[in-house]
Amino acid sequence: MSAFPRHFGKYLLLRPLAKGGMGEIYMAGLGQIGGFEKLCVIKKVLAEKADPSKAKRFLDEAKVVLRLSHSALVNTFDAGEVEGEFYIAMEMVEGKDLREVWNRCVRQRQRIPIEVALHVAREVARVLAYVHSYGDLKLVHRDIAPPNILLGYNGDVKLTDFGLARSVLKQEKTQPGVVFGRAAYLAPEQARGEEADGRTDVYTLAIVLWELLTGQQYLPISGLDPSAGLALVRHPKPTPPSIRAPWIAPELDQVVLRALAPDRQQRFQSAEEFRLALSDVIAKVAPRTDPARVVELMQAVFQDVIAKERAEREHLLKDVIPAFRASSSAPPAPAARKTPAQPSVAAEKPRSASQSKGPPARTVHATPKPPSPAEQDNQENDNGMRLPGVTPVPVAVDGRLARREAALRVLAELAAEDAEPTPAPVQARK
Repeated sequence: MSAFPRHFGKYLLLRPLAKGGMGEIYMAGLGQIGGFEKLCVIKKVLAEKADPSKAKRFLDEAKVVLRLSHSALVNTFDAGEVEGEFYIAMEMVEGKDLREVWNRCVRQRQRIPIEVALHVAREVARVLAYVHSYGDLKLVHRDIAPPNILLGYNGDVKLTDFGLARSVLKQEKTQPGVVFGRAAYLAPEQARGEEADGRTDVYTLAIVLWELLTGQQYLPISGLDPSAGLALVRHPKPTPPSIRAPWIAPELDQVVLRALAPDRQQRFQSAEEFRLALSDVIAKVAPRTDPARVVELMQAVFQDVIAKERAEREHLLKDVIPAFRASSSAPPAPAARKTPAQPSVAAEKPRSASQSKGPPARTVHATPKPPSPAEQDNQENDNGMRLPGVTPVPVAVDGRLARREAALRVLAELAAEDAEPTPAPVQARK
């Protein structure tokens, strides 16, 4: 597995969130300037799954969701391709999907309050009314189910995942008789391979509401073989939720049963009609229904998780992302440049004891003038190596010759420094 964070186009993939049959979902970071990073979610097609059919379906989803804008929809703000992988970028909702909320409540032996169930259903009906009537797209979600409904810690309810949606924008058409979706949340017409419409989404939303009200599965098909399960989905026998939850009011029973009518002609004919019916019954049986009830539930069942996730986000934004950007964008340290050794006019080899009486060497830092022929006979570099065009100096054979050579070097240094005649006392020294 590749290490995280890692670059993905203009995004940083921070960690994987989920993996499905066709794609992967990652928490990601967006932003090029320190302190302006924003966390988001990247959904992309698996490289090994990116066959033409699935790639078209993925692009169809991107075309649809990029056009939509609603407070109860997960906002999708970007789509593209990076090194042969298609992706869409979405807002990150701080919360959990409805399936995870349900499972958490079961583990804690806590029932989902009726106000929460009704608020979730009404909000999804509200956004479906927007989706179904958007322009001329004739858009149908076709996959209303708990995993695609998100509950925010702040009370938001958001619908996501249009991977199975149908609209006039979609290039990859469903083959006649092919069933897409989750078997337990299929409308009868879907199970029969018929064309879905807005009333199909009304039916599947009613299944979600029935399960939230009762705490049980509407169609228990998990233990059946596929053919028996599909037969049950195609020919359901609606049951009022009050059979499993006696506290459900008759008015609410009637609304749910109408939305669950197997014949779509008998259902609510639009999501907006369903929403209005829910609003009327909420006013009678659950007037406290509002986002605050969702917040109370989420705080109660995810109290420990909320604190950990908040700390993780702060760590990513303040430490991980800045450190990664700094390390990946810093230019490599330049290699140390070696400065060529410059010849020093006053450089000498170490003197022997017999040479210690001679005059000390004097270092000259002025810009050297072209050496005279006499200077060339005595000029060496710092390493005692002969410079180009310089005549080697004979090796001293006695102390007198060594002192004479030292005196000549001093004369040469003084001449190079100020170009004045050599002082007489130094010349007199033999």
